[in-house]
Amino acid sequence: MIFLKILIRGSDYMHEIINKIVQQNQSLFGSNPKINKVNIGFTNTIYNINDLYIVKICTDKNNEEKFKKEIEFYNANKDNDLIPKLYYANTYKTDITYYYEILEKIKGVSLYDVWHTLSEKQREDIIGQLCHAMKQFHSNKGESYDWIKKTSDLFINLYNKAKTLNILSNEEKDLLENAYSKFEEYLQSDDFVLIHNDLHFDNIFYDNGKIKLIDFERSIYAPRDFELDILYRMIRKPWKFASEENEQYTKLEDYENIMTYIEKYYPELVHINNLYQRLAIYDIVYYLKQYVNAPQYDDLKEDVINAAKIVIGNEIKIRK
Repeated sequence: MIFLKILIRGSDYMHEIINKIVQQNQSLFGSNPKINKVNIGFTNTIYNINDLYIVKICTDKNNEEKFKKEIEFYNANKDNDLIPKLYYANTYKTDITYYYEILEKIKGVSLYDVWHTLSEKQREDIIGQLCHAMKQFHSNKGESYDWIKKTSDLFINLYNKAKTLNILSNEEKDLLENAYSKFEEYLQSDDFVLIHNDLHFDNIFYDNGKIKLIDFERSIYAPRDFELDILYRMIRKPWKFASEENEQYTKLEDYENIMTYIEKYYPELVHINNLYQRLAIYDIVYYLKQYVNAPQYDDLKEDVINAAKIVIGNEIKIRK
């Protein structure tokens, strides 16, 4: 077999790896493919082949379990036309010592790039497509497990760190403990489905009115409403998830109808008992994790406290 000459910047070792991958998949790529390294990603090395395929190589050994989760997600959603097609995945590590995937190269730009330019009718159509994609993900059922314990353990670990750092007043600690006492009441669930678990507009690509979703390494089986965790947080604070280039274009009023559209096209995702208390509990854990790592930012503490107030019913703020 002829060893292909590929002009790629980078280490000789990765040059050798991508050459082997290309050789093993000549029936897909052809005998003389055009290959470019894509300068994105920290845990994976990515190549663009013929502007039709993406080769994603898991070069961080610590990321292999997440990488396998992504492969499992693709395999569980083969008929979903709103995600890239997975052509091949290798987790055997024979002559190639890394896990890798060969994916459809999707066209378009991040939804963050264009959301501010779209009409409200276009936005509604996009959220309708997103709901269709989520329904397909969620058709994959998982076994139930102790979701209350999982969430409680995360909270207790972070809360103990906050107490050790002495960054909470006695009143704030009382408030959080009061909210924690509601976890068992509000987090009951027997509806465990496969969720994306990282839904925000940088993981949604837009092209000529159509969307495709990417990045499934964080996918898990969890209660259905946990799919809204990041998405609902983005709706309320869109600038938090946007790139520096797009942050200037994020206006709250452009996002305020998203939950209404989700309720229209996927009512089962919104009509869940104690939904907003559950989402507030997820907010507590999310923001508390950030706060113990950066206690100099008072706005993070404010986010934790506001979420705790929603859980205990002192401040119900529902945006639809």
